[in-house]
Amino acid sequence: MIRENKNRQDAAVSETIGFILMFAIVVISMSFVYVMGYPVLQSNMDSSIFESSEQNFIVLQSNMKMVAFDHVPVKNMKMKLYSSSLGTTNESQITIQYDTNSVHHYLGGIEYYKDDNLLLYENGAIFKRYHPRGEVMVSEPRIYSSTMNNVNITTIGLIMVDGSSGIGGSSIVTVNMQHNISSLIRTDETVNVTLSMNSSFASLWKDYLEDIGFTTATYTDTTLTSYRNDTILIIGQHFIDVEIK
Repeated sequence: MIRENKNRQDAAVSETIGFILMFAIVVISMSFVYVMGYPVLQSNMDSSIFESSEQNFIVLQSNMKMVAFDHVPVKNMKMKLYSSSLGTTNESQITIQYDTNSVHHYLGGIEYYKDDNLLLYENGAIFKRYHPRGEVMVSEPRIYSSTMNNVNITTIGLIMVDGSSGIGGSSIVTVNMQHNISSLIRTDETVNVTLSMNSSFASLWKDYLEDIGFTTATYTDTTLTSYRNDTILIIGQHFIDVEIK
């Protein structure tokens, strides 16, 4: 009887120790998965949020096009922020010189920050800076070069964003875009055009302008001067008031 009770006690102790060991293994495994897997999961979630915001900026670009070029009085769109920020910026500038004339504007823009990643709407184009993968022009501006009757024509659509608002956090924000004024400049004869820009995406502007026939004269990380000779010049100037609330 004594031996039987002892065997039962030993069995109970073994079961208890086995349960403790199994519980410890489960806890350690879950902790390992959490420590190793959560950063990857969070990174994938952040990437998904940023890609979704990129699609929102394409919609924003379409709305700005309608307000600027189609003269739609007002457009509104909503965006959901996820621990990010959305605001206007007034840093970029452009100067266009032709013959003895000059056009100079602060372009402004709309920028979205999520951690170290950036989306920027600037002069009709969308740019993306995706840490650490570099920079890319997501969508092109309305700057074109064409030929008609053996005469080159350069069309430059300028969209000046005027605003000083911004919001950060995880709320739903409204972007209000309101047409202010537009004007058109067109030369009757071919001219030599020099375009100078100040932009944090100067390298991508350089590549784009070269693709449509401009030649780069000077270039740094934030400045660019390009020229195009013997071309009819058309400049559309559009001022848009932007409020983010």
